[in-house]
Amino acid sequence: MNLKLNNISIIFLTALYIPMLFLGLFDLDEGAFAATSLQMLKEQNFLIPIIGDEIRLEKPILTYWIQALSISIWGANEFALRLPSVLASFFWAYSFSNFVKKYDSSISASDIFLNLLTLPGVFIISFAATADAFLNLFITLLMIEIFKYSKNQKDIHLMKAAFFVAIGFLLKGLTIIAIGGMVALIYFIYQKKISIFLKIIFNFKAWAIFLIVIAPWFLLFAREIGTEELNYLFFGQTFGRFTNTFEKHDGPIYYYFIIFIFVVFPYLIDSLKGMLRLNLRHNDLEAFLFLWFIFVLVFFSLSSTKLPHYLLYGITPIAFFIAKNHKYMKDQNLNILSSCFHIFLWLTVLALPFYLSYLAEVRESFEVSITKILEFKEDSSYLIFALSMILFFVIGILLKFNLLLAKRISSIALVVALSTKIIPFINESTQSDIKKLGVLAGKLEQDVSMYKLNKPSFGFYANKISYRGLERADIILTRKDKIDSLAIDFEIVSESGNYILLKKLNDN
Repeated sequence: MNLKLNNISIIFLTALYIPMLFLGLFDLDEGAFAATSLQMLKEQNFLIPIIGDEIRLEKPILTYWIQALSISIWGANEFALRLPSVLASFFWAYSFSNFVKKYDSSISASDIFLNLLTLPGVFIISFAATADAFLNLFITLLMIEIFKYSKNQKDIHLMKAAFFVAIGFLLKGLTIIAIGGMVALIYFIYQKKISIFLKIIFNFKAWAIFLIVIAPWFLLFAREIGTEELNYLFFGQTFGRFTNTFEKHDGPIYYYFIIFIFVVFPYLIDSLKGMLRLNLRHNDLEAFLFLWFIFVLVFFSLSSTKLPHYLLYGITPIAFFIAKNHKYMKDQNLNILSSCFHIFLWLTVLALPFYLSYLAEVRESFEVSITKILEFKEDSSYLIFALSMILFFVIGILLKFNLLLAKRISSIALVVALSTKIIPFINESTQSDIKKLGVLAGKLEQDVSMYKLNKPSFGFYANKISYRGLERADIILTRKDKIDSLAIDFEIVSESGNYILLKKLNDN
């Protein structure tokens, strides 16, 4: 596409991240990261991640350090938690787009940048206050150095790769090693250059850099916790998720094929056609990127634990596959097939509030506010926007709009819908009551706790260390359907939606 138009699109896309920086937190993961980072600052304990009175062994330390630093600069708010992920995502897209441009000058770096950040799945993870945007950044930087090393065998690339692996290790344990190592192995076997892979494995300089980066925290951390806990953090949380189902996050073997559709929705056809256009035999870059994507897809499809964001560890090459297909469509006009696909996409967007309203009627849930769902269903601006996009593609066929321009407008428009309507609605319907009661609890003197809930964002909004159970605190957050099981005397401090804030009077 036109470079000037791409630059305007990038500026507009950047603006769409601004509302996300101030969006309320989502439980469980964002709330847990936020509460743990806040507690780290309050207790000045920067060695062991603790939430309440429990060690949080799901992730290593680096994300908490980053978020704690941001909180210390910007204060305990959503902006401080989300800004690091947004910055990491933009650098992720920038790094990959420039890498591709270096090895394929026929593709615009700005096209790759826009392709990646307008993928719905990437947009969503890009502002999440978790470790995933950072991990995707360092997986991408690692893959770039592996490919560069395959071209010239210069040690500088292995030194950089080792540093990126170490940072990824401090973010999310052995995940980056498992993905990077296996993709490299498969690629060099495919290239019949297994000797290069062995050079990587037995490069002592690279190992030294890796150990220097991780050793200071790892050794101190290992001294403070038991062998069983250490094994769980670095092996159970990585390979244990492959062999065992964690927290009921399972799914059929085709789970990620369905997730893939939603992760790349506006670019689904382009992604598939782009893969078919790859020259896997004679183009090393295309073979490497394809093997990266396919390995992640197959590996996590065979995993017992399945979460949607796992697919994103291999989604970066999709931005290239899309651009690969777009190369052959520069002067084409909008056709009936493409128009029908995007009309279907926007009909899906249009139907979303009605579908959620139907679900609310047939399935009672205390996790979601019915009032917010009904408000979303009656949001005329949302309905008009979706209908306008449908009309755009109907008119586009008649007036023969440029095909690539129409696709880009549709992809950015979907990000607009996500940024201004869909994601804020999801947050309001699931989290607004918790935030309201958390802020109120912060004005009270007593400690706070949760009863038969795991909503760690409550403690963050209260700006206090939040516990679970009835023993450690006098101000308790619970849900209306849990109230009958309380074996204490209490008074109701406040109610909001399905949630209640209680004050404990005395223990029985």
